[in-house]
Amino acid sequence: MARAGILVAGAVGLAVVAAGVLASTNFLGIDLPFFKPSERELVTRMTEVTALGGFAVTFAESDAPRWQLAPGQKLERFSLGDGQFTFARLTSSGALDNETPKWSERGLSFTLPLEFSNRSKGRRVEIGVVARSSQANSAGAFSIVYATQQAGNSGWQVVELSPIFELKTFVYTVPSIDGEFGNSPIVVVHSDADGKGHSTELLGIYVKILPLADS
Repeated sequence: MARAGILVAGAVGLAVVAAGVLASTNFLGIDLPFFKPSERELVTRMTEVTALGGFAVTFAESDAPRWQLAPGQKLERFSLGDGQFTFARLTSSGALDNETPKWSERGLSFTLPLEFSNRSKGRRVEIGVVARSSQANSAGAFSIVYATQQAGNSGWQVVELSPIFELKTFVYTVPSIDGEFGNSPIVVVHSDADGKGHSTELLGIYVKILPLADS
């Protein structure tokens, strides 16, 4: 992790419920309350978007350098189940501050490549996050935003949590600006808008450009 103040609890084995129920925004696009994908399936399906030109970031050791942590945030990483996967617990002790000039200073974030800004110009992008309520000091909901850092943002999306890992998605239309983007887009997560130190647990986040037929 590039920012200070990150508490890493690697190699901590936890007894975790090994299944999650997909909510209304499930991978098949239909409601299947009886369908319970494992964390392995959730991570696999999330990372599959990379084959389609999208980006997925997990909390595995290889992805750790991609995350940035703002002041007032704490990130802990834990092994999941048999240790093949990693989830993170984000705790936000600082209130959500939209006056801070840099998006990276508003929570836990990762930045996409600049070329993604220009590929997605005028297109709809889907942002997906796999999350659940924390097993300790849980937040009932967390906030997430996609920002171009140049020509608008999605606004903070408030996502309700349940005790099991679920995929939650939202869609944002990237403005079609004249010329090329000069800034890279960013995704930011904040676990407690009031800054009372509540936590959210995350498996990862993806961003993909929707096909024109879906736009």
